[in-house]
Amino acid sequence: MGENECQVYLDRDSNTSYVGDPFVGVPVSRDIVKTVATRYHVEADSLARALREVRSTSVIDVETLFTGFDPLPVGRSDNGLLYVLAEADGCWDTVAGRIGLTEDGRDAVATAHDRQVSKVIGDRGVEGSGGFVVSCSEFPTEAIDDIVAVVGKTRLTNRQATTWILSQYVPGSDAIARILSIPEPIVQSELATVDRATRRSVAETRTLDVPGPLTRLDPEPQSPTWMGLDWSKWFDLRDWKSLCKELPRRPGLYRVRHSELPGLMYVGESGAQGGVRERVGLGLSAGVSGSERQTVDQHGAADPLRQITEIAGGNVEVSVTTPPITSNRRHRRAIEATLVAICRRETGWTPMVQLKREPADHVSGNHDEVHRELRDITERSSYSVPSWQPWRDVTAPYWLGLDWTESRPLCQRDTIDTSGVHAFRVWREAQAGERWCQPLQVIGTTGSISSRLFKLQSEYGDDVRFSVVRLDGLSTDAQRRSRELSEVRYDLIGAHYFATGTPPKAQF
Repeated sequence: MGENECQVYLDRDSNTSYVGDPFVGVPVSRDIVKTVATRYHVEADSLARALREVRSTSVIDVETLFTGFDPLPVGRSDNGLLYVLAEADGCWDTVAGRIGLTEDGRDAVATAHDRQVSKVIGDRGVEGSGGFVVSCSEFPTEAIDDIVAVVGKTRLTNRQATTWILSQYVPGSDAIARILSIPEPIVQSELATVDRATRRSVAETRTLDVPGPLTRLDPEPQSPTWMGLDWSKWFDLRDWKSLCKELPRRPGLYRVRHSELPGLMYVGESGAQGGVRERVGLGLSAGVSGSERQTVDQHGAADPLRQITEIAGGNVEVSVTTPPITSNRRHRRAIEATLVAICRRETGWTPMVQLKREPADHVSGNHDEVHRELRDITERSSYSVPSWQPWRDVTAPYWLGLDWTESRPLCQRDTIDTSGVHAFRVWREAQAGERWCQPLQVIGTTGSISSRLFKLQSEYGDDVRFSVVRLDGLSTDAQRRSRELSEVRYDLIGAHYFATGTPPKAQF
């Protein structure tokens, strides 16, 4: 180093170059490091070392930026680097003090970060403050353009927009907290703020709100406001007299739980003339209690529920909800599918006696082990729950974390591998601005995808688009496989309704 050149480190001995390639692990491109080093009259190798040290010591990281500042993500690299804009210049003073940088070294490191982020932004017209490069391998790349768009359309802060968009890609506030390395209560607070914003401004509502009657804020299946619905109190399911007296004669939905087991036992809907009172009070309740008043049309879940209470003790309880939209058969059935899908997502298994399951038939342990064994049987007999990453864009290539084939027009149906069992989705091309609210035409599962696509082409024409995903790990038992395919349909139809506020157009 010449007499007129500056140092990166306060300690001259720290300025020596590394043995080997000094740019390995540096989060800034080699050409930017060299250009910035020339500007500040420092050695490029020494600046590269400082940049690597900033990254490895986590002085500037995702937690620091998202906890203390309001960063805007603008890009992500293939090796897990997140590029953000933030008004956090004071952080570089902390960096300099922590790793012993000179004033010129601090400015050179900050400039290198800023130039790297500016290079990523390019000519997209994104405005912001200083650029920061941090490690964040789980941040979904697809979410970044959505975040920038929401910031431009609403009055949300960068962090609120980031949190809300991530909630469209990952299933819960705990997952968002893990990605951003911030406490979960902060995530929940930001999501609640966004939900309040949707009620104050038409612009925010159109951009942010989940369409339809459901919300994201209360996904716990036994909550009194589960998924934003106004659920009744819990009734003893064997007390048919109270049920027949207090339940409404309106179409609606109902859920069943066991007093000593987690999750739900069953989720159902009723559009009968007598509403949920007839379905639950005269059908399900009478069947569970063994009442002589049970109807000819005994509920299919009654016997399995009665068997469980006989071997496990405790009580089975029911709660109902009758929002006006459930008078519409298609919406009522789609909401039922959504509730089953959310229950699967939150607990990891399908409600215990859903789809005519009879877990009590497989219990072999003594009384002390019954509860654990019932739960284990239920979990083992449920088809794997998808990741829900992402969930809101129903035509996305990896919708719900599944490996869908590339979107094609139905006239190209012969170009896919037709072996195995598949789920499929069909949709028309989106209009401008329709991305998140665009509904599919139909969702389904089939063991003969070639035949099904031929029928869909005959019905919808050559230009309607389709995508399929092969379903692996299905049971070889015909009855169990049929249940598993129903679980897949619950997941897909439920996620679709949650995302778009409507069933697929040809469903139900």
